[in-house]
Amino acid sequence: MRLQSILSRVSTIPLLLAFSFPVDSLSTHGRSSPALTPRGFNSTFSYCPPRPANEFFQRAIFTDFVNTLYGEKNVTKAFETYIAVSLIEHDPFDAQGRAANEAKLSAIIPYASFEVLRHSFDADIGFIHVRVNEPPEPIALADIYRMNGTCIVEHWDVTQARPANATNPIAMF
Repeated sequence: MRLQSILSRVSTIPLLLAFSFPVDSLSTHGRSSPALTPRGFNSTFSYCPPRPANEFFQRAIFTDFVNTLYGEKNVTKAFETYIAVSLIEHDPFDAQGRAANEAKLSAIIPYASFEVLRHSFDADIGFIHVRVNEPPEPIALADIYRMNGTCIVEHWDVTQARPANATNPIAMF
């Protein structure tokens, strides 16, 4: 039993050695979290198809994804690096798969005005809470992603516009 535990831990060493740990450029409530980027990164590197990864690595990969997609607004790099070709999409207005969603977001994200308010990761689920600055009122957006090992394989999103008769002055944000 002990040998199996040791072998399990040792098997993550090649994955650990393949990455460097820069500081995350996006922070949550003023706290930075470590980001995970492959050493010698080039545009052909991808975390997909998925490889085994523990929650620490998944969290770091997810943070890099958030930085790339929402911080750098680099949709192509984010999708080719972190998103599975067979992405399961739960938005009823979007097609299945990486290509369709990359095309849609490439026409939106580089030109959109938004602010990532918070992001988090637990088990294999990551979420991002975004304030989208749409006139006349901002819209709340929550993106939820599921990872399989090193790869994002599933996506849900929820949007909410401020209702005209809203009574809560701090609602949504």
